[in-house]
Amino acid sequence: MTDARHPTPDELARAIALEAAYEASKPRTPDRVEEVTSRIWGDWAAAYPEAEGRPSLLSFIREVANTQAVTIEDRGETRAFWSWRSQPEGAPQDVGHRFVAQACGESRGYQVLEDTEAGRTLDSYHLWQPEVQKALAQDLGLPEKELQDLAPEVWRAASFRYAQESQGPVVAFAADLGAGSVLGEIEMPQLLDHPNVGKEGVRFPLPLPRHEHLPAEIDELMSDEAVRCQVRMEDYDAKDTTPAQFAARLAAIDAPERQRTALEAAVGTLSAAQGYEELTALPAEREQPEPPKPALGHSFIHGATIPRTLTVPPRPAPALASTHGVINPVVEAAPKSPGIEQ
Repeated sequence: MTDARHPTPDELARAIALEAAYEASKPRTPDRVEEVTSRIWGDWAAAYPEAEGRPSLLSFIREVANTQAVTIEDRGETRAFWSWRSQPEGAPQDVGHRFVAQACGESRGYQVLEDTEAGRTLDSYHLWQPEVQKALAQDLGLPEKELQDLAPEVWRAASFRYAQESQGPVVAFAADLGAGSVLGEIEMPQLLDHPNVGKEGVRFPLPLPRHEHLPAEIDELMSDEAVRCQVRMEDYDAKDTTPAQFAARLAAIDAPERQRTALEAAVGTLSAAQGYEELTALPAEREQPEPPKPALGHSFIHGATIPRTLTVPPRPAPALASTHGVINPVVEAAPKSPGIEQ
């Protein structure tokens, strides 16, 4: 069975340490930039010792992404994927989900792209770093924009292959899933169509955030992993979508049988609302009907006088339960992180 438990305190501490080490390794000074670019040129020359027939440097980098191994031989079958960052429960600060995946990869035997041969090589090239992009552009006599476009291109190529090689259920470290992220745009579509994975084979170790503009029952529906892997944060954005647009998106997903009734109810609720504020507004307190007066008749108490009218104390209005304003105490927002956006 796939181990999709929430990260432990030790795993979260390891993730924070991994991120700190990664940030410290980024080439920001001229000497460090030269060290990185020399490594790239050296790998290129080592792969093609003979100058004749040697591909261009950029073609070589693309070749790394398209040919080097994206599977770690001594790890298990479960592949970890990630997107953006959050502050998981138990973590003292926010942390990139990439590093949470890597920490759990070490302790649980997950496959992680950045730990594979292709991932380690591309990571060492720091293609996202502006200083490296500028230096390579100058060395090659190319527009800097061409180097800026190279980083997302090669990482998407490696990610596509990584998803394709899945052998069974996978885990995805993510909060909300963005349509433009590598996970949302490249990897997840591959996983949903994969014969070894599918919608029932995607597990989420981190909980879905609470969305205050949606009723709690719709958040609960979206928390079902087979539903969660099919929706994107852009589908229910409070500023850029309407409830009717979100309803249309939900109606189009391949819902599991266990959620069909809940899905139909959510689509109906969303379709009937003009705006999200209608969905979370407290229901108007209804006027309580006056209790019926009992019919006057014979008294069953010997000697009692029957009053002409009966005074009935007013019935107290019942308290109205509501989930409005209830939030997940765990900070699970997904702000955009620098560098590769998986």
